[in-house]
Amino acid sequence: MLAALALANALPVITCDAPKVHDGDTLRCGPERVRLFGVDAPEVKRGKTPAAPFAYEARDELIRLTRGHVACRFVERDRYKRFVGKCWSNASPDINAAVIRSGYATEYRRYSKGAYAKAEAEAKSTGRGHWAGR
Repeated sequence: MLAALALANALPVITCDAPKVHDGDTLRCGPERVRLFGVDAPEVKRGKTPAAPFAYEARDELIRLTRGHVACRFVERDRYKRFVGKCWSNASPDINAAVIRSGYATEYRRYSKGAYAKAEAEAKSTGRGHWAGR
């Protein structure tokens, strides 16, 4: 257990101030494009492809959560070579969970394996975001 904790603490951390937010699950922190681990947000408009419902609400929530100082701990690189991380900021100790809890994004269970199930259940039970009226 101590070895696993030491390894987790040894993983790279990147920091930045007020990162540029692309959409509800992707931001740029310095030179790194960061994909939030375990978060699946609707896609914003790309070319002729229209935005998915709640895409801009998810993006705006991530902007709100990343004002000020942000840090992200490395989890892995995805197939696009993005830094996949667990992030925190002055606004939230767990940005990933907060975006899901807002109801504008869902847990990406394929990768997170239930790590954010509680946050998603809270969004559902309170009828937030795309869970409203369900």
